[in-house]
Amino acid sequence: MQKQELKQGIKDSIPIILGYIPLGIAFGLLANKVGMSVIQATLMSVLCFTGAGQYIAIGIMQAGGAVFTIVLANVLVNLRYLLFSTSMVPYLKGKVPTAAGTLLSYGLTDETYAVAMNRYQNHAPTASYMAGLNLSSHVGWIASTLLGALLGSYAGNTDRLGLGFALPAMYICLLVFMIKRKSDVLVALSSALFCLLIGYLVPATMGNLFNIIIATVAGASLGVLIGERD
Repeated sequence: MQKQELKQGIKDSIPIILGYIPLGIAFGLLANKVGMSVIQATLMSVLCFTGAGQYIAIGIMQAGGAVFTIVLANVLVNLRYLLFSTSMVPYLKGKVPTAAGTLLSYGLTDETYAVAMNRYQNHAPTASYMAGLNLSSHVGWIASTLLGALLGSYAGNTDRLGLGFALPAMYICLLVFMIKRKSDVLVALSSALFCLLIGYLVPATMGNLFNIIIATVAGASLGVLIGERD
């Protein structure tokens, strides 16, 4: 049973890995261009494993920002994982050992969260499934970063490769998989509207850090209200 769950987790990670490949390669290329060595870029993906946070770090490094700015920006941007992990507790409690769940949650990302929550609607969570899904996804991200860093200066201008759209495209695909009811569409559109509105009203230096978190809370609250009425 555990072996089957592990295989299923690995199988479910394949679409995520395919989405990570262009993103990881692009990150490796950009990291190389800001002066990071192959080892440094790869270790960053091993120790951090936050695509958005790593791209933010590269941007701040390009602008000559301080390490403290990078750390603070990453803390704020990745606060959404506090919400993600909290919403998973009711599914994992009593089914996955706390120690194993805590360790494997290091691999929690937007993509693994979406895939896992979709499965947990009809299947009980297991540590083996989490290991297959999260660890395989992490290895895919590390490998693609390594490849990008090795390619280094050979790729030239990465903008012309169209890699910048890979991240939003992957998020859109995951969203489509999660939508099953009309209320899901309403919550998704409302969250996007909240995010755009906050980004428009709040100065860019602050809005880019907080709009996703605020929109997530607002969207989740709306989802709860709609769910109670249903």
